[in-house]
Amino acid sequence: MKCLVCDLGGSSVKYALVNENAVLEYSGKVAAPLGSVDDFIKSIGKLYDRYKDEIEGIALSLPGVIDVDSGVHYGSGVYSHLLEGKNVRELIQARCPVNVSLENDGKCGALAEAWKGELAGVKDGAVIILGSGIGGGLIKDGRIHRGRNLTAGEFSFMITGRDGSMMDAAWMSVGMLGITYKTCKLKNLDFSVQDSGVMIAGFDREFGNRYAKYDEVPKKIKADGKQFFKWLEEGDEIVADIYQEFLHSLAILIENVQVCYSPERIVIGGGLSGVKRLFPDLQNEVRALCASCGIADAMKAELCLSKYLDECNILGAMYNYIQQHGG
Repeated sequence: MKCLVCDLGGSSVKYALVNENAVLEYSGKVAAPLGSVDDFIKSIGKLYDRYKDEIEGIALSLPGVIDVDSGVHYGSGVYSHLLEGKNVRELIQARCPVNVSLENDGKCGALAEAWKGELAGVKDGAVIILGSGIGGGLIKDGRIHRGRNLTAGEFSFMITGRDGSMMDAAWMSVGMLGITYKTCKLKNLDFSVQDSGVMIAGFDREFGNRYAKYDEVPKKIKADGKQFFKWLEEGDEIVADIYQEFLHSLAILIENVQVCYSPERIVIGGGLSGVKRLFPDLQNEVRALCASCGIADAMKAELCLSKYLDECNILGAMYNYIQQHGG
């Protein structure tokens, strides 16, 4: 059995053909279809047309509160302006006449680790996915824990500071969208050339007056993850400060999850987790936080890197499809 699996993020759609043994083929990436519902359907439809003779179904991973049984998207995340209240399964099946499954992206990350990754055989665990925002999922007794209103594991909305604004939410303090916004403001970079530039420009209406104004025209430099860490390695002091704030906020999030849920293991995945220096830097930051706050050894998180890193959402979406449709 083979499916077309799409991981819909804030800047791109990663896709692959995946079989029931978690083997990927033909992986690639296209732009995120954030313009309209029609764009969203067309984006997946074009991929379906390319691979329809090889697949049995379509599995989707996307941000937001999702009812996996009905296929309804209940809002939240970068696609909420398009999909809130809509039955995404029915929208896609009207264009692509095959079985369709969908699940929240963070919960897909947790499913991948519970299936064949670092949480295989673990009774209780957590997965934190570092991307445009912050995805996540809780594994309880070996299964996804959804909680009231399907929102358990929505780590994007955990509070990581005392600013008293949206800047406190993890999706801004730890997500790449927030990091990019801060980098643009402090280095005078043009929003329009950034991934999800329209959304980032929207932040400026609320937070722009916090930053110094430049007389120069903003530079058209794309501050994606690769460029951010290049600046960091070059010793850029502005980027180093942003990175330290990111690490501290992420350490707070991790310890809050540990103390509240006490999982056996917390797995770090997503695109940023593939940066070599990030995991050791994060471990050091968590140790420093625990020491400064007097957190007992029994409450310190056991961290590990995702087995699949940037592919965890894709594999978890496939596992969700198998759970719903067999395989």
